Amino acid sequence: MSAESSLAIVGDYLWDRALARRIDQATSADYGIAAATLMEVAGKAVADWLMNADLVDESPILVLAGYGNNGGDALVAARWLAEAGAEVHVFLVPSGRDDGPNPLCAAQLKTLRASGFTANIYKKGALNHYRRAEPVILDGVYGIGFGGVLDQQAPAFHALSEAQAIPGATVVALDVPSGLDIDLGEAQRVPLQATVTLTFGGNKPALVLAPARDVCGEVICLSIGFPRKALEQCLASGEGAPPRPAFMLPDGGVLIETNPWQELPRSAHKYDRGHVLIIGGSAGKTGAPILAGMSALRCGAGWVSLAMPQSALATLRGDVPRELVFEDLFQGGDQLNSLSLAKFLQERKVRAVVIGPGMMENPLTPEVMEELAEFTSTTKGLVVLDAAATSGSFALLKALEIDPERWLLTPHPGEWTKLGPTSLPAPLSAKAAAQVKDIAASLGITLMYKGATPVVVSGPPEMPSFICDAGSIALARAGSGDLFAGAAGAHGAIGVSAVTSALRAQALLGWAAKIAAEKVGEHGVLAKDILAHIGKVAEYVASLEDGEPA
Repeated sequence: MSAESSLAIVGDYLWDRALARRIDQATSADYGIAAATLMEVAGKAVADWLMNADLVDESPILVLAGYGNNGGDALVAARWLAEAGAEVHVFLVPSGRDDGPNPLCAAQLKTLRASGFTANIYKKGALNHYRRAEPVILDGVYGIGFGGVLDQQAPAFHALSEAQAIPGATVVALDVPSGLDIDLGEAQRVPLQATVTLTFGGNKPALVLAPARDVCGEVICLSIGFPRKALEQCLASGEGAPPRPAFMLPDGGVLIETNPWQELPRSAHKYDRGHVLIIGGSAGKTGAPILAGMSALRCGAGWVSLAMPQSALATLRGDVPRELVFEDLFQGGDQLNSLSLAKFLQERKVRAVVIGPGMMENPLTPEVMEELAEFTSTTKGLVVLDAAATSGSFALLKALEIDPERWLLTPHPGEWTKLGPTSLPAPLSAKAAAQVKDIAASLGITLMYKGATPVVVSGPPEMPSFICDAGSIALARAGSGDLFAGAAGAHGAIGVSAVTSALRAQALLGWAAKIAAEKVGEHGVLAKDILAHIGKVAEYVASLEDGEPA
């Protein structure tokens, strides 16, 4: 069994607007669960969650209900909360362009009133009465059907903005914060930012992707009775089937629990573990390749060699880890020598090459790229292009015929704009991700957009784009990208594909950062702290599953 075949990418597709609507329709048409029943279950689930979370006490609950299905969910929640004895104030919030509640929402409004509770049409200034009450606000104005930009003259915009201005309020959004386009991960102006978002059925792209997720608060997915078979039916592939959603959320815990080095025999040696070559560094910036090298070793690689330009070596200072060895692969001081590189790759049985950490200029030439292409073809090793090595790389890659499972580019957002002659859109929507997939397919590469929620995009059309959401704000520090490059290289050196190397490496670092943060605080974590805890991640995640953190 190869290291790659023992690793499984398990996860859930994110529900874009099209999939959510298909599941709604299939649930009613094929499984006999009426939309009104789903609405009742959704509203009851919201009320139960609020009561279980101890948010229903002496604070008043302000319910903002729009005229669509999201408003109907809010009215159901209001009824259950009022019947439980909570102080509930319901405000119907028109969008400004509708004639009244849709049939489902109107039916819930009738039931609410028949139960003895009131609902008032929102008028500007109506919420100011609660400015000192520290209320709980249920945002049920707009749901997943919203797209575009909110009309700032509409009553809905005024109501949401007025609610935002109430100090000390706890805002609970139903399904999505009102005004958020669930298919877009870009920054979006949302008048009322959520403390908690209670989403129904499945997670949505905008609730996961940064920066859109920043307005959603804590996201909790509530099951409201969508049949599993309805989801499977809507995700089925084949001729005539609608396209699957663009994004999948991989289960990092599953990736972590299978260690690609665990299949090695007891007699394994350092070459069996994989030899990683790190090429990087520049004058005054020697820490980056060292961090990458130590990360590769911590992840499981058997041997790491470093090659730095002479200008970088001249500024090397401090206590250099003795586990790392240095090689001279540069001619004339700072120019990478393709012949020396090719000889070293072959003679020293290198299985992964990481190029770029700490470099200010791209060291790649057509001759070097040819040698790297030959290396991946003959050894099935992995090439990771990081930092400056990604700059202008598309022009160099275009001349090669390469395997996307063996080439990984890891630019951060600033470097992303320098990949090719024209700027490539960040893969934060289905449309943008499709454009990136086309480029990846044409060049034969895998791309990782190294943002706050990294996105891994590979060329094959049947493969979704993967969003890594198991990170930590502790990773937003200098050096974490270097750790990732080395970790990905280590996985590639033992035979793991570019996509899986990126996903498992990111999961390891995300959890290592969380472990480190428990010891020094999330804002005090340094790259060396993350490095020190990489080896403890599997044990820690297993302990969480057992209910007892290690």
